[in-house]
Amino acid sequence: MYTVKTGEEFISDLRLIDERLKNIRLSSIEVRREEKTLKYNFICDATVDEDLKAKILAEAEKITSPVFRYVEISVTKIVSNDQLINNEIYNYLNRNYPSISIFLKTTDVISTVYGSIVKYVIRLTEDGVSYVNRNGVLNKLNAYLATKFCSDFAGSTEVKEQEETISLLSDDVYEGELQKIEHRTIKVKDLLIIDDFTIGDTALYIEDALSGDVVVCGKITEIAERETKTGKPFFIIHIDDTTGKTSGVYFTKKNTYHKIKELQVGDAIIARANIGEYNGKRSLTFNKINRCSFPDDFVKKDRFKKTAPKEYRLIFPSPATTVKIASVFDEVVELPEEFTSNEYVVFDLETTGLDVMSNGITEIGAVKIVGGKLTEQFTTLIKPDYPISEEIVKITGITEEMVKDAPKISSVIPDFMKFIDGVVLVAHNAEFDTKFIKRFAGAEEYELKNKILDTVELARSTLPFLRKHDLHTIAEHFGIAFHHHRALSDAYATAEALIEMMKIKNKKG
Repeated sequence: MYTVKTGEEFISDLRLIDERLKNIRLSSIEVRREEKTLKYNFICDATVDEDLKAKILAEAEKITSPVFRYVEISVTKIVSNDQLINNEIYNYLNRNYPSISIFLKTTDVISTVYGSIVKYVIRLTEDGVSYVNRNGVLNKLNAYLATKFCSDFAGSTEVKEQEETISLLSDDVYEGELQKIEHRTIKVKDLLIIDDFTIGDTALYIEDALSGDVVVCGKITEIAERETKTGKPFFIIHIDDTTGKTSGVYFTKKNTYHKIKELQVGDAIIARANIGEYNGKRSLTFNKINRCSFPDDFVKKDRFKKTAPKEYRLIFPSPATTVKIASVFDEVVELPEEFTSNEYVVFDLETTGLDVMSNGITEIGAVKIVGGKLTEQFTTLIKPDYPISEEIVKITGITEEMVKDAPKISSVIPDFMKFIDGVVLVAHNAEFDTKFIKRFAGAEEYELKNKILDTVELARSTLPFLRKHDLHTIAEHFGIAFHHHRALSDAYATAEALIEMMKIKNKKG
């Protein structure tokens, strides 16, 4: 007979059935609409045998609406352990409150189990403690922990001594310290557990999931079953969350194979995944997968964009020189005011290949023009996350040995954004170079807003008589000496050519 009860009444009745259920808790409920099935997921700190499970199922059937044809239960044994709880608290704060967890260490969370009660302390900065108390974070954390462990939780905070005094609101905070502080997320609906309920219902944008352990979601656009050489089945799954697309490999288990095989194009999943590298290329492995519904009302949130840093931290500009060979026959021509009244940065990149999504930058060279004169240069080799092929070595002369101790692009981008702040950005065949900068600047939460000038287009209008408008031909025309396919040399040649073409443009009126 169907009986209406509150969740608390239902759990209280279960606890009266057997001593082993004295700490049982309901962690989640799964609804399978098409099959009209309701599944109750419980956690318990004692072993529950089949007879006891049958009694729990009988109680669950009594309180379940008759609109559901089938009722299922699962009982997972979870024993409260201080280390497990510490990790859960630390991970929860990192996922949900990055602004206070930026200075949080794993050793700053201390929990102690007293029977069915767990007391914990979180050591935070003074700003962090104030934020936690002001926003009721502990209450939310207690409610979350109660779904993960068979205990009641009592939390508190204490101010820890800081290694150095710093405020998140201070202008002195280097932007790099606040990197990735905002996590754009998607909250899915109608979870159906395939692997693990601890995945939760919140996923990162695929666009933001760049490396390491992440949770992503999306609708399946393609799914294919394959076998390893030893005959073990696995699936290649492609998903799209409207912010981006990704694909990964999922190795099934005995209890998940048939459920994964049922997935079709158009179904939505949420998955815990690991993003790494395999043979020098980005690879994604789905470790745990659950079914879900992708929210119909999802609207992409714009990414927070950082402004250029106030100071250089790693790569510092140096005075510029000239590479144009002067001649007594050179005509003195004034530069147009529209050119001298603006600042320009002419830049060039060397890369591991042409495809922006599967290659990296090996060198940046840039020259600043102020008042029509070369003033500063910015240059560095970069250690890419992609291999440098023999073909590229032949073209650029840049080897793996040369870049082995060079900084990563993520460390260089802030200084480069400062160098180009507020200027017109110039490149020869600008679309290619700006695509790479946009990709890697975007990964560090910077946005390329500069006006772009392409010297290829300028050369076609000012030097129409040249048979080609590649950089080598233009430089040769103006008597500009340079070492082609090295970033700084190409940037200098482009900058000098820009100045000469601007003189021609001014002369023509």
